[in-house]
Amino acid sequence: MRLSAELIGSCEQRTNPLGEREIVLRGLAIPVIEHLGVTRNAFDAMDLTDNRLGRLENFPRLARLSCLYLSGNVIETIDPSNLSKNLPNLTYLDLSHNHICSLFEVSNLGEASKKLEFLNLQGNPVQPILCSFFCHERITETLSQ
Repeated sequence: MRLSAELIGSCEQRTNPLGEREIVLRGLAIPVIEHLGVTRNAFDAMDLTDNRLGRLENFPRLARLSCLYLSGNVIETIDPSNLSKNLPNLTYLDLSHNHICSLFEVSNLGEASKKLEFLNLQGNPVQPILCSFFCHERITETLSQ
């Protein structure tokens, strides 16, 4: 289903338990991010869980957006320049259960989102690589003490 202005206008909009304004675009089989400018930067959180998004790109300027839920999509690539320019206050990003398999994509994300505090990559092909890297670093650090 295309993400149209009409669809965005008819979706659930609520105040979540954290007191943030949130729009719920969950489970609509959305293939690409488009027309989010009609939200007029009115939301702190956006739930795009369980869609068919393959790329994290094409966001309009949404300076208020701080939480982005993207679990259960098929995201493989991330456009870091788009995130850096258009989502400057992103602090929480859930990319669990997608298809991210490259450390390059993860490092680009880190460079693009300077305010990012929480990143969930559970269930992605890159997760075992990250776990083994951090476990190796922790073991090496412990042994050197």
